Amino acid sequence: MGKSIMVTSFKGGVGKSTVAVNLAVGLSVKGHKVLIVDLDSSSGSVDLFTGCEHSTLYSFCDVTKKRVNIGEAVYQKKVERKNQSGELATYYSLDILRAPSPYDMETSQKETVEEFIEEAREIYDFVVFDCPSGKFSLFEPLAKKADLVVVVTLHSLASVRSSEKLALCLSEYGSSGENVRLVINCFNPKGVIRGTNLGIVEIIERSKIRLVGLVAQNNFIRDYQETGRTVYDLRGKKLRVPFDDMIGRMLDGNISLNKKYDGQKTDNLYFKKERKIDGDSADSP
Repeated sequence: MGKSIMVTSFKGGVGKSTVAVNLAVGLSVKGHKVLIVDLDSSSGSVDLFTGCEHSTLYSFCDVTKKRVNIGEAVYQKKVERKNQSGELATYYSLDILRAPSPYDMETSQKETVEEFIEEAREIYDFVVFDCPSGKFSLFEPLAKKADLVVVVTLHSLASVRSSEKLALCLSEYGSSGENVRLVINCFNPKGVIRGTNLGIVEIIERSKIRLVGLVAQNNFIRDYQETGRTVYDLRGKKLRVPFDDMIGRMLDGNISLNKKYDGQKTDNLYFKKERKIDGDSADSP
């Protein structure tokens, strides 16, 4: 049986779709059969970030409402590259279900989530759900049924507090700390050194969630996804490192954090540097 991964947060704009899409593609690059399901009916962007805007037709709700079955509903994105022999071979293959309409989402029954996950697990190694912000209509049944819940936070106090509230909510639904993991997105190493941003350990302690991934600030990831490309669609491998590490940890690999982030040693990023009050001013950087 495959596993289901719920990518979520209580705060918008933290990069859930970026994390979900790159996780799904990264898993498929490693040879797993993967389905990504966009559940954000208000601003779904999975098809945009994967370059399939005009190709996807059916959504999660088309399947749960029995309009089509999973096999008929998914759009398969297949990418080929030349192998060492110079022949074209499959680089990765990813199945995609686009975001449902707001009406379909609101009228969906909670029971359909369990049925969908059970059916999808028999077909796929991993089913990744890219969720809207907050507690949407199917949040509770999905949280209860997911094998892994990935909480995405930005490197800011407000976002970390939101993650702490989400962790509490998940615990009320029976999701233990064993299947909940944290991803720190847009991590700002220099902010930790300056004493303006929380350190890695401080974020973990505040959110009460075990860390599975850390993605440093990088405008290139955002720019590339605007053109429908993930970090795995690029020839260079540098941008994919944090997602490869994340996937490795999810697959029970013992992978340490990188030695440096933006030139700063990781040992110096666990706790924010103490700032001197004297000399601080409104004009201080």
